[in-house]
Amino acid sequence: MHIADWAPVMAFRRYRLGDESPATMIHRSFEGEIRRQRGRWFGVATLAASGVWVAYVLASMIRATWLNGAAIRSRTGKSVVRQVCEQWRVALVHAIAPRWYYGFELFDESHRRRSAEYLQRGETKRGAYRQLKRAFDGPPSPLTDKIAFAARCHANNLRAIPVLLAIRKDTAATNRRERMRLPAEDLFVKPNHGKGGRGAERWRYRDRGRYEGASGTVFSESQLVHHLRGLPFDESLIVQPRRVNHPALADLCNGALATIRIVTCRNEHGRFEITNAVLRMAQGDNHVVDNFHAGGLAAKVDLASGTIGRATDLGLRPDAGWRDTHPNSGAPITGRVVPCWSEALTLVVRAHAAFADRILIGWDVGIMADGPELVEGNGGPDLDIIQRTHREPLGNGRMGQLLAFHLRRLAEGERPSVLPALSQAS
Repeated sequence: MHIADWAPVMAFRRYRLGDESPATMIHRSFEGEIRRQRGRWFGVATLAASGVWVAYVLASMIRATWLNGAAIRSRTGKSVVRQVCEQWRVALVHAIAPRWYYGFELFDESHRRRSAEYLQRGETKRGAYRQLKRAFDGPPSPLTDKIAFAARCHANNLRAIPVLLAIRKDTAATNRRERMRLPAEDLFVKPNHGKGGRGAERWRYRDRGRYEGASGTVFSESQLVHHLRGLPFDESLIVQPRRVNHPALADLCNGALATIRIVTCRNEHGRFEITNAVLRMAQGDNHVVDNFHAGGLAAKVDLASGTIGRATDLGLRPDAGWRDTHPNSGAPITGRVVPCWSEALTLVVRAHAAFADRILIGWDVGIMADGPELVEGNGGPDLDIIQRTHREPLGNGRMGQLLAFHLRRLAEGERPSVLPALSQAS
């Protein structure tokens, strides 16, 4: 476990005595999860990790301040020394690493006052998400396995990008027709269990069985299959048709499919409720994936109207900041409305019903010319993209309320599997 993931346990009380807010419930449940894992060594492990955390904070503070300190001083008038002092305080009191002091704009007093409400990666991925998955009997519904995910979507009449072919290393290429040929169309290739867009490649079909990659390399069909089998992955690669965004979003795509991360969560009544949405866009030299952590941009999408807000990067350095236009195309971002928005919301709610054992899912949805289509589902979605683009913490927001509700029920001995799996959004 990375030291930054362990840090929330070492914080000097992120919550006040007697505070029963949703954020506090999530913080406490994570501490309980770490206690369960470490057992009688919890105290010793926490003491040892505390020393490492202090060293990590000091080193991270130097880098984060070097990258951002002067820009923030120029923008806000806040001295670098004061920024360092505030970073130190939020790191020790609220377990927020120095880079997120800038990413979450905690140099702004109105944001820093809510420091205790921010949810950290460790608390969700290694805490709340893990506890909620463990509460169900049997293997979870397939999200990480992209082949099984596409099959379940197809079986439930959910519109999702199909898997045309699975290429296994040193074996024959197989698909449902047992054909050995690549489809004569634009292709998108990625590892079956890959994350964050790593290993993804885009290939445009030219003519006479030739394919052109994003870098301009041209392969024949046999050369492309040989290339794909030689990629450094131990698992299968899946081949899917390459999708292109709706014309109303074409100037925001930069060559890569722009997707919307829409989060759904089972609510107090057993229905699947949409809590947040973010549009992701590629920029710069990345023409393959729109992943936020791969240098992309993201913008909040208003749930009621589908209106897109200002775009930003991770905010870990001052290069991009907040943008109203796309840096490559110059196309406006702020104020635009996502096409087919109501259809996209309906799709993810229906989809969650097909994966009903999951309490929370982050859906990646592409908006095509003929409507929305599921790209992937994520059982442990990152929340920094939402907290950054929404410019507010999630701990006491609707998502935090629902996570706390389910964690509280687990603590009281109730299993979420007894809740009805209703498909309507509340």
